[in-house]
Amino acid sequence: MTTTTARRAKKNLKEDQLVTTTFRLTEWAQAHFNQVIIGVVALVAVVAVLVFVANSRESGAKQAEREMGQGQYATAKENFQQVADRFGGAQGASARFFKAECELHQNDYKAAADDYDAYLARVKDYPMFEGSALMGKALALEGLGNYLEAANSMAAAVDKIDVKDPRHFDAAYSAGEFYQHAGHVPDAIKFFDLVAKDGTGDLKERATVSAAMLK
Repeated sequence: MTTTTARRAKKNLKEDQLVTTTFRLTEWAQAHFNQVIIGVVALVAVVAVLVFVANSRESGAKQAEREMGQGQYATAKENFQQVADRFGGAQGASARFFKAECELHQNDYKAAADDYDAYLARVKDYPMFEGSALMGKALALEGLGNYLEAANSMAAAVDKIDVKDPRHFDAAYSAGEFYQHAGHVPDAIKFFDLVAKDGTGDLKERATVSAAMLK
C-alpha cells in the first residue's frame, strides 16, 4: 500500500467512524426520544428553579431590609429569619446578622446575643459585618447585665474596626466603661487611655477624665 493510499484509508476510516457514531446517536435518540425530551425538560426545570431561588432570595432580603429601614423590626426580623433558614452562603449569614440588629432595636437582648453568635460562628467565611456584630453583641450583653463579656466583645470589636473608622474609638470608650462596671479597673484604664491619647473631640475629653478618676 502506498503512502497516499494509506493516508486515504486512514481518512476514510475516520469518516466511517464518524458516520457510524452519528448513525448510532441518531438511532439512540429515536429509540429514546421520550427520555431525551424528559432530560431537556428536567434541565430547563432545574434552571428555572435556580432562577426562582435567586429571585426569591433577593426579593425576601430586600423586603426585610426595607422594613428594617422603616423601623418595622418585628416583620423585618421574621423575613430575615426566613432568608436565614432557606438560604446558606453570604445571604444567609447576612440575614442572621440583620435579624440580630432588629432584635437589639427591640431590646430583645438574649435573642440578639444568640443571633450575633450564630453569625460570628460563620464569620471566618463571611467577615463583612464582624466588627459591627461584635459591637452589637457587646450592647446586647450589656443589656443582660453581663458587663465582663460585653467588655470582651467590645474590646474584640476595637481590634477589628479600622482606626480611621469613627466607631473604633466609640468601641474603645465603651469597652472601658464595660470593664469599669465589671470591676476590671486596669483594663478600663487601658481603653480610656487609648481614647484619651488618639481620640478626638468630646470623646477624648471624657476618656481623659474617666482614666484620671480611676488612677
